[in-house]
Amino acid sequence: MNTSYNPRQITIGGHKYKIVYKKDLEDFGSLDVDKKIITIRSGLKINDKLDTILHEAFHACLAISGLSYLIDDENKEEALVRAFDSLLLPTIKKELKKTLKKQQN
Repeated sequence: MNTSYNPRQITIGGHKYKIVYKKDLEDFGSLDVDKKIITIRSGLKINDKLDTILHEAFHACLAISGLSYLIDDENKEEALVRAFDSLLLPTIKKELKKTLKKQQN
């Protein structure tokens, strides 16, 4: 059974973003809005990889929606995305897990 998780693309708001993996990335991930590329540090554990992809996807959501222009401050945007990471994302994962478990029964 293959348990690897290495998506090469994600669609966000109808926009396709390429996902690339790099060994020497300082952060866990980064987003190039103009090129529509999400870069993920190679070697992350599956959960860290998923969390990082979703973190960068949320940055993309802010850019696509135009909200990043209203925020117009990297630190404020990062604080907003991290709030999503720590408050809403765990709730989504928990509810999804419950739903999948009920579907299997």
